[in-house]
Amino acid sequence: MRITRKGVLLVSSLFLLTGCGGGSGTEALYSKEPASAPALPASEVANAVADGPLSPTEAFRLLEQGTFGPQLDDIMTAGEEGPESWINRQMQMPATFLGDGLRKANSDRWNEYVNVWWRHAIQADDQLRQRVAFALSQILVVSAHDGLSEEQFGLANYYDILLRHAFGNYRDLLEEVTLNPVMGEYLSMKGNRKPDTAENIHPDENYARELLQLFSIGQVLLNNDGSAQLDADGVPLPAYDQHTIEEFARVFTGWHFANAEDFRWPKNKDYLSPMVAWPDYHDTDPKTLLNGVTLPAGQSARQDLDGALDNIFSHPNVAPFISRQLIQRLVTSNPSPGYVRDVAAVFNRNAAGERGSLGSVVKAILMHREAREGHLDNPATFGKLKEPLLRVTQLWRAFEPDTIHYDFNYGWVGNELGQSPLNSPSVFNFFRPDFSQPGEIRNLGMVSPEFEILDESSIITATNRLLANTLWSHNYKNDADATRIAIDISREMVLEVDFDLLLDHLDLLLLGGRMTDELRSETVQLMNQRNYNGAASQRVVEAIFLIASSPEAAIQQ
Repeated sequence: MRITRKGVLLVSSLFLLTGCGGGSGTEALYSKEPASAPALPASEVANAVADGPLSPTEAFRLLEQGTFGPQLDDIMTAGEEGPESWINRQMQMPATFLGDGLRKANSDRWNEYVNVWWRHAIQADDQLRQRVAFALSQILVVSAHDGLSEEQFGLANYYDILLRHAFGNYRDLLEEVTLNPVMGEYLSMKGNRKPDTAENIHPDENYARELLQLFSIGQVLLNNDGSAQLDADGVPLPAYDQHTIEEFARVFTGWHFANAEDFRWPKNKDYLSPMVAWPDYHDTDPKTLLNGVTLPAGQSARQDLDGALDNIFSHPNVAPFISRQLIQRLVTSNPSPGYVRDVAAVFNRNAAGERGSLGSVVKAILMHREAREGHLDNPATFGKLKEPLLRVTQLWRAFEPDTIHYDFNYGWVGNELGQSPLNSPSVFNFFRPDFSQPGEIRNLGMVSPEFEILDESSIITATNRLLANTLWSHNYKNDADATRIAIDISREMVLEVDFDLLLDHLDLLLLGGRMTDELRSETVQLMNQRNYNGAASQRVVEAIFLIASSPEAAIQQ
């Protein structure tokens, strides 16, 4: 590593809105205050590191895990604060809601909610909340792919549920997700009817199946460390069967738009307010759920829904199943069994005796010794491939554009990066948490989720995006630049006279001090290989592009 204290000091010396409703006459869910974050100590998790100052490299690693990309000032601040103090401060920040930003933007433009998402990912102060909400959006998946692309406020409203509950309780989050009309549309719970033999009607199983399989417990019984429970023949034990799905499907009958005037063919469609129950269409027969729990006959749709969600939430699988996926999204693809077990224990019961506190879980994930020091203990297996979206947000955040003009349009990002918020190709997200790249990774019994969307095409298009965002778009030059984000390299231009100092700075800003000697040598060679004819800025942006597109920058470690 080639970070010099001189370089850090010189570079550093050079230098919230809460949402309201919109889109319909009904008050939107995102007008509510976010769930308050618990100020619980990191000591509640086994193997937590102590709070205290961090080196610049250590601060970079924390920000790489808990934000959409480290910024120089934040590296210095987080280093001075220490990990727990930084987390506590982030959790107490006001939420920056997607719906509020969309209301202020050109909401008539196709996919404008995606443009607002980019603005918030790059510029919002509540970075930890934004990053956790993005992680949750890849677990509790809805997608504009299935005819919902025109419902921009509905999609923003759904995402704001994830933002509001990012540090709240998972049971509360499950309830709001279940009753959200976008989810109701996406997984066909909305309009789900009780059995009717005369009309050959059977309850739709779609939401019941995905709620169990993807949103809560998974398909097989788990130990607290995330490993599968096995029978005598070494076969994983199923967590539920088809009959269980059918019973839950009957639970989720009788719900529709809050303003629907007809259950079967409504003309009124409120995508902002929670769905409401229609008693005549709800199945009131008894229902047998997980672990033999039975909902009695004669209950209302609301009583059955509450009972079913309580039944799921109390299942032992929820803690390891959700904890492991959050660790994967924030920290590392292959957490050790001990890491999962320690975080799951906090999910099951935090220091205040609460089950399902996401604030405590997130703190446990980021304060765990494996998150802070896993690169030292297991350098060959720790870390993860960065998602394409995160590579782009990191670049833009590192060079801090002064403003993102509302003419900016990157709503078509999915075509270029293979990812776009709330736009996965299926309920299984852009990639599966258990995907394993064929070859060495699979042979070692490891998983590599993000590799599922890594191929020759995505490598080329992602590299082209990094090229466009450096060589072709830096420092606003004219009004035409208003339609794109231009990185600001003014700070780097001051350092251009000293290549070593510039590379020390770029090493910290883009790689957290992990630049290899080979990459440094290649970058120096690039900057020296031709006469830039006084265009020093071209030399700087070429160096930035080479580093940002390198294999080192593609890995979060």
